[in-house]
Amino acid sequence: MSVHLQEGLFELCANRIKKDDEFQAIVSNKNFDEITYDLFQEYKLFQLQRTVKHVYENSKFYRNKLNELSIKPEDIKSLEDISKLQFTFPNDLRSEGQNFQFLCTSQRDVEKPVTFHSSGTTGIKKRIYFSKKDVQKILDFLPRGMETVEDRDKCCAQIFLPNGEGRGIAAMLASGLMSFGMRACISDMSTSAEDAIKVCKENKSNVWFGDAFTIYRVTKQMAKKIDLSSLGVKVLFLTMGNISSPMKEYLEKTWNCRVSTHYGLTEMGWGLAVDCDICDGYHYNELDVIAEVVDPETGELLPEGEIGELVLTSIARDAMPLIRFRTGDISALEKPECGYDLEVMKHIVSRLEGSYQLPGGTKINPPILEEAIFNVEEIVDYQAFMKEDRLYLKVETVDLDEWGVDEVKVKEQLIEEILQLEAFKNSHEPSIELLEPNSLKPFVYEKKRILHFEKIER
Repeated sequence: MSVHLQEGLFELCANRIKKDDEFQAIVSNKNFDEITYDLFQEYKLFQLQRTVKHVYENSKFYRNKLNELSIKPEDIKSLEDISKLQFTFPNDLRSEGQNFQFLCTSQRDVEKPVTFHSSGTTGIKKRIYFSKKDVQKILDFLPRGMETVEDRDKCCAQIFLPNGEGRGIAAMLASGLMSFGMRACISDMSTSAEDAIKVCKENKSNVWFGDAFTIYRVTKQMAKKIDLSSLGVKVLFLTMGNISSPMKEYLEKTWNCRVSTHYGLTEMGWGLAVDCDICDGYHYNELDVIAEVVDPETGELLPEGEIGELVLTSIARDAMPLIRFRTGDISALEKPECGYDLEVMKHIVSRLEGSYQLPGGTKINPPILEEAIFNVEEIVDYQAFMKEDRLYLKVETVDLDEWGVDEVKVKEQLIEEILQLEAFKNSHEPSIELLEPNSLKPFVYEKKRILHFEKIER
């Protein structure tokens, strides 16, 4: 039986408090075996205060930021006081030579440095540092997220995540799951569809976890060759991208199983938020992260339920805590309806970075397009480009000969779907280029964006 995330976080909180002499010395409630939400919140505040002190004393970047505001660590007296602190922007992490100014430990204490592009493959990369303590906390949390979809004793998770040279997040997740008593196997995002099915059969995987478009591609390529519902997979646990309604419905029907979603960021240690079965959104790792929602333009803190930009603060990081990190992801925070206490993070429906403004002022983003694109059953993946008000699509399809479908039919249906979208009802007919199977597989690591036409690779 799956476990609510709050139960897992309370268990982690109890374990952490029992080893935290500093917190034990100041807290009045000494019953650490039964974590209440009040005690949980008290420990969150303590971790926030300790983190602000940590970055003030050890990070050149944050010490300068706090001094600019004339704020000292002791000025943080409540969780609400986090709003007094300045934001950290993605470009702060991309600035050359800036990364070491965030580092709060010596370089020799860095266990896992991670260099990555958050979207696209151009420009200066971000670099994030994790100490051994950070890595252990990540390993402790990851199986708690997995336990929300399948019982610890029954779970065998097949992982579709980056795993460069066997040291990527896929290997970390597998290690964390196995240390928790779960079984795990790795398919990687480069695995062929045939090999993914082979691994599934050999290991009797009952959860597929990983990149949404990779799992969708495998499904499309194998659906005509094998009855996927016969493999015994109980949950498709999808991450690294938006899951449109047509995608979710197709996966549920084809696999005859539950589809659940996960939201995470490398900056926050990959694992962060998981679907709630009752609430319309996620619960997230409140033990290690504080979430806020702000107006994307003014930075003003928004009240409960209002949609804005998600801002995250890591409050249990050793090597490189991030304070009020502007994610660029659009969400809202609400009270739960499931009987638990963790707040609800609404599903991420768009990103500031990936949107495009049409000449008339209307903004479009990948999730809007995907509601139309994936209504065409033969489409596996896509890239979108805009020039003024005309849309250009590169579309990877299934093997059309194998499916017995004509190219013209696919193009006509896709054009019809796009022109039914409100933003394109009075625009030019979109330009469609159909691509062979696996043509866009090399781009699966990138977040979906709508690019300017000039950036089309020729």
